[in-house]
Amino acid sequence: MAMSKAKTLPEEMILDILSLLPAKFIGQFRCVSKQWRNLLSDPQFIKAHHIIHAHKKEEKLIYISVSHVLHIITFNHNPQNGTDAISRKLNFPELPDNWLRVIGSCNGLVLVVNRQKIKYLFNPTTLKYHRIPKFHLALPAAGTCTMSGLGYDFGTDDYKVVTLSRYIGYEWTVDSTFIDVYSVRMGLWRRLECIPHDHIAHHDLTHADGSGVLVNGALHWVARKAPMLQYSSIIVAFDLTSETFSEVPSPTVFGKGNLGCYNLVALRGCLCMYITHGANEVELWIMREYRVEESWTEFRFKGPNSVNGFIPLCLMSNDDVVLSEVIGEKLIICNMKEDQWRDMMVDGITSMLKRTGYFMESLDTLLVDAIL
Repeated sequence: MAMSKAKTLPEEMILDILSLLPAKFIGQFRCVSKQWRNLLSDPQFIKAHHIIHAHKKEEKLIYISVSHVLHIITFNHNPQNGTDAISRKLNFPELPDNWLRVIGSCNGLVLVVNRQKIKYLFNPTTLKYHRIPKFHLALPAAGTCTMSGLGYDFGTDDYKVVTLSRYIGYEWTVDSTFIDVYSVRMGLWRRLECIPHDHIAHHDLTHADGSGVLVNGALHWVARKAPMLQYSSIIVAFDLTSETFSEVPSPTVFGKGNLGCYNLVALRGCLCMYITHGANEVELWIMREYRVEESWTEFRFKGPNSVNGFIPLCLMSNDDVVLSEVIGEKLIICNMKEDQWRDMMVDGITSMLKRTGYFMESLDTLLVDAIL
């Protein structure tokens, strides 16, 4: 009886109702019938679903354990028995557990690299994935340094992987950094013109992983600015549509080109920079309004003592930020307003967290018609 009534509902009403459900349930409903599978796999429905749920900011963490296994951490918004979140292993039947690093995420898709330096773009919700082919012009791994980022080009409805690379040990010149862009839709790599910035020098100074930080349709890095002043560093943005670099204003108190050892991260769509002072003090700057210099807001708070410092991962609220140790098994929650911290209780973590990132659930199917 219930099914017969459902059949009388207009298709538009069914889609409106289903678009309110989390992505994992949509995957289950695709198994109801061939008609529902087609409806719920339509690119327009996927985009509408993403727009609705993107505003909810329900982020999840993804991390790689010391055994090179991928795990997902889901937050528990109604904690019971003191558990803040639950961790579960991410299983790809056709891919071995030999993951090395989480590079970045965009619209629910995650870019990771394995121990053989092969990049994969996958959806942790649908478990669909795409292997990024190697570029024939890519620099060899030995004696070089490469940084990557993942983003979305609204102009062409395309996901792009961007890599910056150059040889180590050679004096930097304006044409020594290579910029390569991979189009997921086209399945092709392209090499762009060189830029007057040195991203690798700051990477060497801070020992960060060098992944591009995605905010407002652009990937961001801290780089040395030409001419090569010894400690001159700025924030640069690579626009994924125009494929051009530009400078983003840093907090006024730093002056021009004086970012030192600060690293970048994105928190709830805002560009942020951070550093750990001493054993436990975190200095965090949040750019509340993109490219507005006066909107940078400073926070200082303390966590537990840590030899390697902390990395901000995501915001649980306007005041509570989740951080991980650079190398360690600890996740903590810091209240930036009250300057208090506590251990984050995660059920299911059985080994040390090696690399941690974040993503939001989505139905994006990696442009299935184009590449799968």
